[in-house]
Amino acid sequence: MKKILSALMGALDTNAGDAASPPKPPQSVPAGAMLYSMPTIAMDDIEFEKPAGERVEGAPQFHEDEWAQLEFFPKHRLPEVQRLLGELKAFDAEHRVEHGWRQIHQRDLAREPLDVSLADIEGGLGGQGRPAPILTTASRPLGQVKDGFSVELGTNAYLYGLRQEGRITVLAASLQGADDMLLTRAFTALSRQSGLVLVDWRQQFLLVGVDGEGLIEVWRP
Repeated sequence: MKKILSALMGALDTNAGDAASPPKPPQSVPAGAMLYSMPTIAMDDIEFEKPAGERVEGAPQFHEDEWAQLEFFPKHRLPEVQRLLGELKAFDAEHRVEHGWRQIHQRDLAREPLDVSLADIEGGLGGQGRPAPILTTASRPLGQVKDGFSVELGTNAYLYGLRQEGRITVLAASLQGADDMLLTRAFTALSRQSGLVLVDWRQQFLLVGVDGEGLIEVWRP
């Protein structure tokens, strides 16, 4: 998982200066100075396949830590998600420092089939089916998610997830510099069609539903 050094900013300052100066020796960094670059990650048991051929073209690619940072749940799990967001808020307050987090919150959630199909997503949202996501580390690809899928909503905007026995058990979103309205429209449709809620774990808020005037109900811990 991605980590950053809290000492990095200071190191940049101390190493700057006359280009002719002799290089400084490597510095040791205490283990306690290693920080995480985000507060929480999902702990889904993901299997990988080697990307090849047609399974690669058009597949979204992103870092493993980005998996399910934006994800959908059935509305009956709303109390559980709200409780977890409250726990995450307290965790964030305890472990956040200037340049990262001292510890990382691990989300180990039970998965269950969602009341939505790929046909619903592609047809109802006008999305284009794409191959399963390819996850990476900071330095190398991990592989293509086995039993995964993705649907392109627009440029750099995807819904993706996992299926078990043909049914969707994880449904998440990836916006890599994309227009936020693409996800807003997707949430509105999935909320009305399948009663799904959307949680942003990293930003710690929840889209609960859409009223008759099209206004979105937002909840924060």
